[in-house]
Amino acid sequence: MTASVAVFVLLGSLSLVFAFERQLDREERRAFEGLARVNAGFLERARLPQSAKMAAQLGEIIGARVFFRQPKTGLIIGQADDAVARAALRLGVDGKVNVMADGAWMVGVLGKDGTQVIFLRSPAQRVLALDRADTWLALAVFWLLSLGLGWWLARRVTRPLRSLAESLPLVGTERELPALPVSRRDEIGQLAQTLTRTHTSLRNERERRRAAERHAMLGRMATSLAHELRNPVAAIRLHAQLLEAAAPDEAAISRQLIESEAERIEALVGQWLSYAKPAPPVLAELDLRAALRQALRLMEPQARHAGVLLDSAVALDAPPLVIRADRHRVQQVLGNLLLNAVQAMPRGGRVHVRVEDGGARVAVLVEDEGAGFSESALARLGEAFYSEREGGMGLGLAVVKDICEAHGGGLSVTPATAAVPG
Repeated sequence: MTASVAVFVLLGSLSLVFAFERQLDREERRAFEGLARVNAGFLERARLPQSAKMAAQLGEIIGARVFFRQPKTGLIIGQADDAVARAALRLGVDGKVNVMADGAWMVGVLGKDGTQVIFLRSPAQRVLALDRADTWLALAVFWLLSLGLGWWLARRVTRPLRSLAESLPLVGTERELPALPVSRRDEIGQLAQTLTRTHTSLRNERERRRAAERHAMLGRMATSLAHELRNPVAAIRLHAQLLEAAAPDEAAISRQLIESEAERIEALVGQWLSYAKPAPPVLAELDLRAALRQALRLMEPQARHAGVLLDSAVALDAPPLVIRADRHRVQQVLGNLLLNAVQAMPRGGRVHVRVEDGGARVAVLVEDEGAGFSESALARLGEAFYSEREGGMGLGLAVVKDICEAHGGGLSVTPATAAVPG
């Protein structure tokens, strides 16, 4: 737009200058023709002699060369060269300007006695009429009008187009669009209306998609949780029925199983709530080695039942490894990692657990002898409700990942090792 206005101003200025040049040329021609007729009439009325001296004196007075030509003899009186003589032969004596080959102006006036008075002058030397005040005044007015036109175009076209261009990256996002010229009746207004409608449509579609994703996630969560709760609930019901007629030893075993399954249900619900409504960790000093030994003790019965040996390099007499962390969340991370390792070996095996102290950062490494993670599982590591284990809820590693990141750490997994940097 700026280039277009600049080209318009340049072309308009040149056109104005050339127009003034032509107007000035016409005015000078008319003035020269009038001067020639007036002086020819004066010579005739005063009956002045038509001599070379008279021609020279008159030419000096009016600033032009003057000649007399006798039509009968063709003789030219005055200091005329061959070019002037040849031009005089072709000259019309109608009092109009004739332009010679060199650009000089020649006017011939016919007297009553048939004598021709010839006036010759060179055209004025100027630079495109820029030596006149009216030319500069016209240019100043044109430039002011051009400035006003540029301002109007910027306000009417350039600014709305800029606002439309700035709005394009925001279409469909959560941010509101800037004020667009939707009330205009031209193409810019139509484009602004289309942009606004598209933005609204995309936002509504995004909200609908989010709602659908939330409903689908709730469905997956409810299905996974119900599947996980089915077995412990069935076990509690069975042993509760057995308590009525069971012997004291069997009743103690049933009560112990009922308590164990209830704790399992409580852990599942807690894990579900931790992911669904996470809270910031409550940091305090924690002995990581002691927490790991406790997690191993809690997992020992389930590991022994699955035929898994928990092999830990954390000795009872090892010095404390104090970190600042949320005790409950760290226990949840360690429990989930050990449970994931045990469940990865349905036919039994060995789980190796160790702690690496890196000074500013620590890591807990858990290694099992299971089949390992597939490429798709590694690509979707920490994604909720994704599990390759049949019946798995898919929240264990997702919760681990979220808790580690909340503590400024992370979760990394390889086909052989699961490491949790603290």
